[in-house]
Amino acid sequence: MKSILNIEIKHTYHKMEQLRRSLATLSDGITTSGIPENISTSFLESQARFNEKNIRERTNRTKRKFNNILLCSSERNEEENTISGNPKAIHNGTQTTIPPETEILLSLGPKFALPMTKLQQVPFYHLMADAENNQFEPITKFCNKAEETTRRFLKDNPNILVLKSDKGNKTVLMEASEYRQKMLELLEDRNTYNPINADPTSRFEKQNNSIVKRLRNLDLIDERTSRQLMKHNAVCPRIYGQPKAHKPGLPLRPVVPNITAPSYSLSKFVGKIFQRSLVSRYNIRDSFEFCEFINNVTLPDEHVLISLDVKALFTSIPKSLVMNSIITKWDEIKPNTNICLDLFLEIVEFCIDSSYFRFDGQHYEQVFGTAMGIPLSPYIADWVMETLLDTVVRMLEIPLPFIRKFVDDLITAIPLSRLQHVIDTFNSYDIHIQFTYEMEVDNKLPYLDMLLTRHSNQNVTTSWYQKPIASGRFLQYQSFHPLGQKLNVAQNFARRVNQLSTNLDEQSKRKIVDDQLKLNGYPKPLRSRIINRMNERNTNRSIQHSVQNLEYTYLSIPNIPHLSNMIDRVIRREYTQVRLAKYNVRKVNNMFSKVKDPVPQESQSNVIYRVPCSNCEASYVGMTTNRLRTRMSGHKTHYNALDRLLEQGNTTTDEIANLGERTALMHHSIAENHRLYVSPVGENSDQSVGDKKSKKIVGDQSR
Repeated sequence: MKSILNIEIKHTYHKMEQLRRSLATLSDGITTSGIPENISTSFLESQARFNEKNIRERTNRTKRKFNNILLCSSERNEEENTISGNPKAIHNGTQTTIPPETEILLSLGPKFALPMTKLQQVPFYHLMADAENNQFEPITKFCNKAEETTRRFLKDNPNILVLKSDKGNKTVLMEASEYRQKMLELLEDRNTYNPINADPTSRFEKQNNSIVKRLRNLDLIDERTSRQLMKHNAVCPRIYGQPKAHKPGLPLRPVVPNITAPSYSLSKFVGKIFQRSLVSRYNIRDSFEFCEFINNVTLPDEHVLISLDVKALFTSIPKSLVMNSIITKWDEIKPNTNICLDLFLEIVEFCIDSSYFRFDGQHYEQVFGTAMGIPLSPYIADWVMETLLDTVVRMLEIPLPFIRKFVDDLITAIPLSRLQHVIDTFNSYDIHIQFTYEMEVDNKLPYLDMLLTRHSNQNVTTSWYQKPIASGRFLQYQSFHPLGQKLNVAQNFARRVNQLSTNLDEQSKRKIVDDQLKLNGYPKPLRSRIINRMNERNTNRSIQHSVQNLEYTYLSIPNIPHLSNMIDRVIRREYTQVRLAKYNVRKVNNMFSKVKDPVPQESQSNVIYRVPCSNCEASYVGMTTNRLRTRMSGHKTHYNALDRLLEQGNTTTDEIANLGERTALMHHSIAENHRLYVSPVGENSDQSVGDKKSKKIVGDQSR
């Protein structure tokens, strides 16, 4: 780089010398051209003064630019080599003092990527040597120290849980005993939850597969769909709570991830039918669509803006209301499925009734409403809300200039004098579905991530809005993510602020973007570049999408500094239709508390297990894709069959082999007069179970 710069300097001096010679030649030509001496001298002196002034201004301008570069460089180095915490992004609900490093690290969010400073942390073990180029910068040193301090703090305080907040994108620290107590209090609501004595997973799994078989036998689904909807080795869902940091007392919102439940795939299948059938007059796709709509609305005189929200929508929808809505709007659903009404109602009822979960070793069923986490729940809620709006709009005594909804958040405009009538009409639809409302204040009303402003001419404009409970946290610049991902986050945020703010001037928009990017650690030069290109990127966005006709295949790889970029360049060069999506392995999220019940060993599948001999050190090692409980039951069955053969006497090897491959478990017993103790998981302390997901048989050790 230095040699190239020297060449450039020499070339510049050479050009300057050529210009001096040309200038001297022109001056001599003017002097000897016959022009009076006083005129030629005056002209040359004025040109010299102009040249000196020009050189002085350019020199000063260059010095200012150079000083600014040095200043920005020092500021950038200072900003990029330090991490400042975000006090709004962490909520300490305990009485324990948190170490400063721990508070900063946890405030960065669960997606903050940590550096890889040890070869053991690199997932590509055969390429470890290429990862030794990692540089230990100040940020890396701080993250290592903060991670070590945080892990030690959490180990020394096992009663403290680190959780994600329900809203506001905050990190919440909470006492484990307080969390458990609040979860138990929440589950004591017998109108919604009912404890059951046994795990109903097997029963629901049989019902699910029975329904799928009927659909296949009636030729309502093809063989491929049938295999996708069949469920084997299902595991009971496990509920957990997300603390509501914006409410006093830290109440919990229950969430039931249903991905392991028996009816998960069937719920998604039915949900897609609902999605195809719903042609909504009220739905908002996103904030951009609503912004474009509301900025072209002129409200009637004496109308004010009002938003309505349903209290706990998912757990407030009665099953009867869902069934009635399906029957009422069957003509809209029927063209999108070949399933008859009776069977469709049966499937939906099964998906709703199979809402169950486990907490603290106790199984519960949800007897009312649906749980967050069930794939069908959003579609049911959307369908019910659509029917509700159709009915309520007809019942109202006044016409609404418009009404829009995003899930359960409604926005409309009404005469202020008819407020109570509107609220009563909405709440009269069903006793379980009750609405709260928020009126505009000083002609302003927040909705989604916008602040709506009603002007004196009844026009409405918008500006980007952040709720007071929000932490303002998104992807930190100091996170060890690929630079492209961080730039995309920042640029998309700037575009969002710019497009959603129709009543703000450019200076106000720039300040919002700059403040938020600065809060997330983005250095000043980068902030300025993103802000300056904010409008430019918006203009070219549609053009870029319209001319891009290539369809890429995306593959994911771990993000390893230097190495992943090298692999990416090779892939782009050799396979032009393939793009790599990089993900981070080491994140702050790994230090968050796991509050869901662990899956019992007997319910695990895709495991490697060992059955030891009760009389010697020999053991049988096996692998199964079924539940371990099912595999152990099969071993017991073959063991009993072998016992019966041995009692008959004169048993041949062929007769033993006819029992199947699982009799390998008994070969040691026959050869050595020893018996392998086959027991349910957990009854034998010597029995070990692995959780490696492998389809290869690990071994069959008989001695």
